[in-house]
Formats: sequence, C-alpha cells, structure tokens
Amino acid sequence: MAAQGKSSQIGAPEPALEPEAPAPAELMRAATEACLRNYRTPDDIPGALEAAGLTLAPGMDADSYDVSGPGLWGIAAPSELYCTFQSRDLPLADAKAMGTDLANTLFPGMIQEGHPERGMGSPCDGLSIFAPQSLIWLHYAQAGNSGECVDDGSSAIILNM
Repeated sequence: MAAQGKSSQIGAPEPALEPEAPAPAELMRAATEACLRNYRTPDDIPGALEAAGLTLAPGMDADSYDVSGPGLWGIAAPSELYCTFQSRDLPLADAKAMGTDLANTLFPGMIQEGHPERGMGSPCDGLSIFAPQSLIWLHYAQAGNSGECVDDGSSAIILNM
C-alpha cells in the first residue's frame, strides 16, 4: 500500500529504455556479412552496411566510405571490391573464429585456409573463398594501419573480393 500523501505507481507504464548499442563483435560480424553477401552486387554494399546499423561518410577516395559504429571503424570501397573493419575491443582469435564461421555459413564447401597464392604463411592469412564467379580473400590483422598479425586484443577483418 502506498504511503499516505504519495501516489502509487501501480499500473504506470515503465519508462522507455534506450536500446543498448550493439557490441563491436556484433557490428563486425554484421559488416563483414554485408560485404560478403554483396560481393557480386557491390553497389548494394553501402545500403547493407547502413541496414546493419553502421554509419557511412564519404571516404578519402572516390566511391569509398568511412564506416563507423560503437567500437568499430573501417572502410568500404565497393568499386574496388574491398572492405575492412577494425575494433580495439575484439581479440584477433574472436575475429578469426567469426570470419571462419561466416565463410562456412555463406559459402559451404568453398573455403580453403590461407592466402589464395601462398597458402598459410601466417595465422592471419585467413581464408580463400572460392565463391561463384569470384575469389574472395578474407584475412586478418591487428587494428590500426600496420597490417601486422599481432594479438594485442584488437583485430581487423580485411576482405579482398
């Protein structure tokens, strides 16, 4: 029973909660999937990235986009058939597991470990995906511009389609 002089909140609607921002891992997966699903229709990549909850801004090069979301940044260059997404909050092992899972889900039976020409020279050489009418190289690095395969708690997924 409500105390005297105070109104009861029984039956009052709950205040609306702000939706929780997706975790960097969810965004990395959604962004990578958007590029992989649209490798044959690159003009659809920007819309697919926006539908995944990412923000796009014009990039430094023609037909490129700076991509961002909570804990994630990257570049999409549809005319170059290139996407890269990075996070300081997603360990390299998690990014590699995510990339392998996505590749096996979207392209079952079309995956080979390693670089398309050199094979597996480093753990970050990733996967060659022998997709219909295209060869996709999905590989990894630490976040930043070094391209190094260093496990520092960050990661980058790079797609050459």
